[in-house]
Amino acid sequence: MLSIFGINLLVLLAGLALFAAVVMIVLGVDAFVVDRRNFARRIGVRAEADLGEGRSRLVLEDDMLRRIADFVTPKDPLELAAARKRLVRAGYRNLSAVRVYNLAKPVLALAAAVIALLYFRILGLAVIFPMQLLVALVAATVGFFIPVLWVERTIERRKEEAELAFPDVLDMLLICIEAGSGIDHATRRVAKEMASISPVLSDELNVINSELWAGKDRAQVFKDFAERLGVNDISAFATVLKQSDEFGVSIAESLRVYASDMRLKRIMKAEEKANQMPVKVALGSILFTVPPTMIIMAGPSFVSLMRIFGAMH
Repeated sequence: MLSIFGINLLVLLAGLALFAAVVMIVLGVDAFVVDRRNFARRIGVRAEADLGEGRSRLVLEDDMLRRIADFVTPKDPLELAAARKRLVRAGYRNLSAVRVYNLAKPVLALAAAVIALLYFRILGLAVIFPMQLLVALVAATVGFFIPVLWVERTIERRKEEAELAFPDVLDMLLICIEAGSGIDHATRRVAKEMASISPVLSDELNVINSELWAGKDRAQVFKDFAERLGVNDISAFATVLKQSDEFGVSIAESLRVYASDMRLKRIMKAEEKANQMPVKVALGSILFTVPPTMIIMAGPSFVSLMRIFGAMH
């Protein structure tokens, strides 16, 4: 049986196939949950699969863990501010979120390396030590970047939900303002109405209400709102509100024009995705049809050639 660095080739291929299968299953389940939640949002029903934005809280209050986390927490103020900004965009606003995030990376790296080494012991594989060390190093690298990938994926998921639900927020704000409510009361009412449709925007609007109630400048409040989500459309909305205050333009009129543009943009984005569908389906058909067909057609010939060369050897 063929072997590479003392590892049975069949066992190595089986391990790689198992790892790829697990990754594909996780990505598929994640995509299914996101699509289901977005569909539930569009029909106005609370999604059953809550991804935890409302419960995204990380707490690290134990003294011993805090001391350990201090060794991996960035000391550079700029680096610390960037890490805190990423975590806030992911929905983790707790003060200990940065400590947990930086502590999770070495802990998961160590755990992945230990699991990789135990894999050889459990299967009883006679593998040379340098190869075991290399596999453990690769596993540690993967484990180290798992929190980074998790945070980035959470940020993208929140941005996607905010982009989909923001036109609805503008329409509700416009209705409330035209009914005679101020922007403060309108955001409070819209946050309540959006709780079952978009937990992300509902939570962010509640933060806006708290900051406005505390007396923070309204332009700065909406600017921070755009920074927390990192959505360009929301940043433009904050600019529109700021210009409305500076030039004395009616907020209702500004919202009406901007909401109309947002609805048009959402329709165009949906049409763009629909036009891309035939190309994606064709690529998927080619990818999953041509290789199996080639294997079926050329496989027997390849096996016969291998047997002939083996007999000659």
